[in-house]
Amino acid sequence: MATTVSEATAAVGAGVPRLRWTDPSRWHVTLAFLGPVEPGTRPALAERLGRVAHRHGPAELRLDGAGRFGHRVLWVRVAGDLGPLAAGVRRAAVRAGADGGDDRPLRAHLTLARVPEGTAADLRPLVRALGEIMKPSAWTARTLTLMSSVGGPSPVYSVEGEWDLSGSSPAGR
Repeated sequence: MATTVSEATAAVGAGVPRLRWTDPSRWHVTLAFLGPVEPGTRPALAERLGRVAHRHGPAELRLDGAGRFGHRVLWVRVAGDLGPLAAGVRRAAVRAGADGGDDRPLRAHLTLARVPEGTAADLRPLVRALGEIMKPSAWTARTLTLMSSVGGPSPVYSVEGEWDLSGSSPAGR
């Protein structure tokens, strides 16, 4: 039995060459997709995200179960209480003058693979296989990171800012 997500994806992915597998070094949990952020908005956004991080403590998370978004994206679920942190990030973005993302409920996940445009794939067998061989794994998220991405199917990510999740509200705020 595979014990890690990397081992499980290697085991189930060997027979599915048409999928574009995400390199584990690029795995991340998106709390809010902000879209393009104007350069003049970034300082206010960074300040407000720092405040959000100080209000929220580290988050106990667990990779547990696989799923899919239609026939296009294969993912593994991130279980844990990220809702309040995600809501804080969205509010901070709006107050800073950026797009706060959409209002859909957070479905925390790591994207494992994508089906290339114009290609069809039934991801249900992969979801079942991952669920059978992947053991849940837990970790503690201790930072909030603002990422930017450039590009389409294989974006290039850059860290724009990072803050410790300290769980104590800054004095006077």
